[in-house]
Amino acid sequence: MATTYEFSLAYALWALGGLVLGLLLGRIFRRTVRVAAVADTAGLAAARTEAAQAQRELAASREAMRPLADEVDRLKRENAKLRRTAQEPLPLTTPLATPALGASVLGAEPLVSEPLAGTGPIVAAVPDIRALKGVGDKFAAALEAIGLDSVDKIARLNADEALDADAQLGAFNGRIARDRLVEQATLLDEGRTTEYAARFGTPG
Repeated sequence: MATTYEFSLAYALWALGGLVLGLLLGRIFRRTVRVAAVADTAGLAAARTEAAQAQRELAASREAMRPLADEVDRLKRENAKLRRTAQEPLPLTTPLATPALGASVLGAEPLVSEPLAGTGPIVAAVPDIRALKGVGDKFAAALEAIGLDSVDKIARLNADEALDADAQLGAFNGRIARDRLVEQATLLDEGRTTEYAARFGTPG
């Protein structure tokens, strides 16, 4: 009987020790999980804060760059106007059909003034709606079907008209807003190509 009693006591002590050890390990594990969760939450919050800060800085940079982009576009338009003026043929102020001295004797033909090749007025090309980012042939056909067949027409849409047009596009419903077509068209229509490139890239 004494041997049985000692064996049972030792077994009970081992079981009690195992139980205490298990409780201790479980507590440590739960604490570790809580610490990891807090760390993950803090890291996610920090990442979101950094992303929001980056977006604010990007928006501020665009706003700071906009006056410069407008000035560059204005200079481009003025330069193009000067080139057109310089290349237009000058008006004739004196007739050139009078023969030169001795022409009647020598049988020389009168001088005839002809404009030089390539000196006609330069007409700025109106961008096609396919120049807008996101507008391919099928989307362009859908826009043309509802009357939006030019960049300036899209640029003149107000918010309500853009919504109405979006609703008529069938498979392309919502693309005017999603692709920011009115904003794109406004920049191209006003000749603000530098700002357009900064926001959307080179026009297609």
